[in-house]
Amino acid sequence: MTSVLDELRSSLSDDHVNEISQRIGADPARTRQAIDGALPLLVGALGKEASDPQRAAGLRKAIEEDHDGSVVDDLGSYLSGGVAGRSTNGAGILQHVLGDRQQAAVQGLSARSGLDMSAISSLLPLLAPLVMGMIGKQQRGGGFSLDNLTEILGGDTKRAAGDSPDLGDLLGSVLGGGSGQEQGQGQGGIGDVLGSIFGKR
Repeated sequence: MTSVLDELRSSLSDDHVNEISQRIGADPARTRQAIDGALPLLVGALGKEASDPQRAAGLRKAIEEDHDGSVVDDLGSYLSGGVAGRSTNGAGILQHVLGDRQQAAVQGLSARSGLDMSAISSLLPLLAPLVMGMIGKQQRGGGFSLDNLTEILGGDTKRAAGDSPDLGDLLGSVLGGGSGQEQGQGQGGIGDVLGSIFGKR
C-alpha cells in the first residue's frame, strides 16, 4: 500500500537531517526525533482536512496546482533555500491545515523531542512543503487517487500512532483536540480517536 510517510522518512538522509538541524540551530539527533514526530502529525492534519467535505476540494486543488513533487526531488536545493514559490510556503500550509492548533503541535513536539519551541517553530514550516510535495509526487506517479487521500493519509497516521504510544498520544491531542488520556488509551483507544478523526467510527 502506498505510504506517504514511509517515502518521506526514507527521503530524508542523515545529511538532510544535519542540514535541517543547522537551519533550526539544533542537535541532529534531537532534530531527527522531532522530524519523526512532526511528519506523522502533518500527514494526519492533511488527512483530517481531506476528510472534511468543506475543505477537501481546496486541498486537492492546492496539490494539483502547486505541489508537483519538485521539492522532494531536489531536497538539497530546497533545504538550502534555492527553491521558491507557493510550493515552499510552509507557513501558509501550516496555517491552513493546523490553524490555531499550531501552538499545541509545537508544545507537544518540543516535549517529545527535547528541542525548544523556537526550533520546532522553525522546523514545521520546513517540513510542511515536503509533505505536500510527496503527496503530489505520488499522486502524479499513479500511487493513488486524490479521492483516496483520507484513506492513504489516515492509514499512515494510525500506523505511526500504533508504533509509538507517546506519538499516538500527541496525535490524538493535537488532531482530536484533547489529551490522550481524555480521548482514551489502551486497546482501541488511540485507534478509535484517529478512526473518528478520519471519518471511520
